[in-house]
Amino acid sequence: MEHLHGIYSFPLVVLSVVISILSSYSALTLYQRVLTLSGKEKTVWTVCGSIAMGLGIWSMHFIGMLAFHLPVQVTYDYVLVGISQLIPIGAAWAALTVIARSSVSKLRLALGGIFMALGIVGMHYTGMAAMRLPGTISYRWPLVALSVLIAFLVSFAALSTLSLYRRRRWNYPLSAKVGAAALLGMAIAGMHYTGMMAAEFHTYAEVSNPDNVQVGIGAMLLAGLLGAATMFILLLILVSQFMDRRYALRLADYNQSRYDSIFEHNPHMVCLFDLKGRLVRTNPAAEQITGYSRDSFLSKPFTNFLTRRDVSKVRRCITQVLQGIPQTVECTIRHRNGQPIHLSTTIVPMIADGKIVDYYAISKDVTEQKQAERQLLLAKLEAERAARAKAEFLAVMSHEIRTPLNGVIGMSELLLETELREEQRDYVRIIGTSGKALLSVINDVLDYSKIDSGKMQLQTEPFALRECLDETIHLFMPQLQERRLECRGHVDASVPSVLIGDAGRLRQVFINLIGNAVKFTERGSIEVTIRCLQQKGDQLTIECAVKDSGIGIPQHFIPFLFQPFHQLDSKMTRKYEGTGLGLAISKRLVEMMGGTIRVDSAEGLGTTFTFTVQAAYCRDELAVHS
Repeated sequence: MEHLHGIYSFPLVVLSVVISILSSYSALTLYQRVLTLSGKEKTVWTVCGSIAMGLGIWSMHFIGMLAFHLPVQVTYDYVLVGISQLIPIGAAWAALTVIARSSVSKLRLALGGIFMALGIVGMHYTGMAAMRLPGTISYRWPLVALSVLIAFLVSFAALSTLSLYRRRRWNYPLSAKVGAAALLGMAIAGMHYTGMMAAEFHTYAEVSNPDNVQVGIGAMLLAGLLGAATMFILLLILVSQFMDRRYALRLADYNQSRYDSIFEHNPHMVCLFDLKGRLVRTNPAAEQITGYSRDSFLSKPFTNFLTRRDVSKVRRCITQVLQGIPQTVECTIRHRNGQPIHLSTTIVPMIADGKIVDYYAISKDVTEQKQAERQLLLAKLEAERAARAKAEFLAVMSHEIRTPLNGVIGMSELLLETELREEQRDYVRIIGTSGKALLSVINDVLDYSKIDSGKMQLQTEPFALRECLDETIHLFMPQLQERRLECRGHVDASVPSVLIGDAGRLRQVFINLIGNAVKFTERGSIEVTIRCLQQKGDQLTIECAVKDSGIGIPQHFIPFLFQPFHQLDSKMTRKYEGTGLGLAISKRLVEMMGGTIRVDSAEGLGTTFTFTVQAAYCRDELAVHS
């Protein structure tokens, strides 16, 4: 068996190294693009980068194989050649996928390097196995091991270089990227030619002159075509990437101009701070709001403009902002003329490449709003003082008027027991009736003033609801008999016989509603129904309804029924006695007892007042009789 010696075609060797460097540069550039994308676009560009790197490595390898010439005829198994094409593409895709995640550790880089090394070594030795010649190929294993080691180191260095672009993106200078691509390209070529040095070729046939090796024109032409096609594809990728970068830069410039326009023309005060809290930029609105020039702002810490009580509050907000949490805070600064300016400020972090690079604050001048709120608060306090004074005045005056009025009513009743002429007796009855009517008015005014001032307190004690209703109806028996009206009361069986609540205030609501029903009903009947609407434990919701067959209420008057001192019209005021406070008082009492009141009525068809109150279930029924 005869040992064969081969020679290299220097132009093809140079071409293989150039393609290796160009493919490395294309891979670096495409990976930069991958880092800026997500979703399907990221997947597409990862595949493109894998094809560019894998195709470049394979082309360098195959041109390197064609650059090596033996004194025998050499052919190739195209199936194995095709497999050798797919291996580096798959390995490059696996490696780029591993390091294209959000975080890349050294272990992940080493794993990606192993994928790439296996792909390069597998591609190289699969390509060697595709050679067909009248002989055999043996390997010097130390050099094979050296080629594998070079493949791993080259792959690890390439992926480490790619991972650096995660933090820089477009910021790497062109010279640095060209230098990295040149080193990677020559290292990949070095691995290939180290693997070629590890191979020894032997032939079974006799070779007339084994040292007379000539470069075949066909091999040169095939290598040239393959190199031209590969370089065309790689250049096409680079041109598209260059155009994409130009577009991205133009888009970035457009976005920056938009940002500058929004910043400068914002009607609110906008301040940009670095991570040390130094003010680096302000907009014209800041000068208008504060009276200070931009130079004055930039020459001093921003905390110098804050009031003392706001400094610590703003610093706490900034601490949260530096952790990525936007904050809104109200603070006060001093205008250049010394006047306080109230600001509502939103502080937001600015994030680039996943890191907070600085933060900005947008401050709205709310001085006028604060002044208006202060004036409203003062007006509210003044109104509350006036309401308390009014309530106290009404309470005092009602008491002072009731005392002599009770004397007038009492004396009129005593006078009726003496001997009087019939005419005198009528006069005394009128005095008594008028006094009682006036006393009712005074009681209503006093009750409403107590409710309005919040001084009325509810009593909580056991009471019999049925007895309360019967006593109330009994009070109106004289009026009912005089008008020939019937008043029926019905308490549903679901209502307990004894409840806990304020029987006096509930009776007052019944008196107002039944009194109105009697007053506005000429003929027919009045019906009072009570039922248990809901029960939760010992807490009950009681629903009461007072229905009459009286004159009814026009629909356009219903919204005003529960307003104080309101009556339907002047004719009603003259025909029916009353202050217009009864329904207003009833509504407030019902609300104090945790319920609501409503009215359903139609003119000429009667009226139904329905209200609910909250009461407690009394388990000791004897308590009401004690």
